[in-house]
Amino acid sequence: MTIEYSHPDHLVGPPPVGPVPLLPYAEKSLFFKVEHRLSQLIATTMVMSSIMLGLLMAGQVVMRYGLESPFLGIEELAPMLAVWAYFMGMVYATREQEHISGGVVALLIKSPQVIRSIRLLGTVACLVAVCIFAYYAWEFAQFNLKLGRKSLYMRWPKSLWDFSMVTGFALMGFYYCLQIIAQWRDLMMAHNKK
Repeated sequence: MTIEYSHPDHLVGPPPVGPVPLLPYAEKSLFFKVEHRLSQLIATTMVMSSIMLGLLMAGQVVMRYGLESPFLGIEELAPMLAVWAYFMGMVYATREQEHISGGVVALLIKSPQVIRSIRLLGTVACLVAVCIFAYYAWEFAQFNLKLGRKSLYMRWPKSLWDFSMVTGFALMGFYYCLQIIAQWRDLMMAHNKK
């Protein structure tokens, strides 16, 4: 026996607005054509990092237990691939608005205008948080660049790890800016319809 949960329309509130317009409109804009290519690059980086991490782990098992010759660089490569997959996944989730959300506001507040305003304030708060994290990620990356830190086995610059954070937070900030513009326009259009 399955239980289906449904939300009556009057409890859900206005539908959320995405940061990227739907395809017919987006295809007419050079900006959104470039953004579409960027999203493909983000998705490719995320997927390829995950696949390479899985292959690296499988290869390590074969080398360690089958050939009895472990690859010592896995302790460096695995975290690097993992952080790139994680931060690109974080950016892609921001773009697609796939974050976990409760929607409690729509249950407590009946006014669509107030719900839209609260969503806009929430997005602004997220942008501020991401900007703070991006600042500290950049400071950390600069610190490692100045020191010239390298990984122990592979002798790769530590900035390869650090710039996953910088890139991730910067792209999240970009998508939150697009989200704020879209939510502001939605709020103004709903206000003008009254």
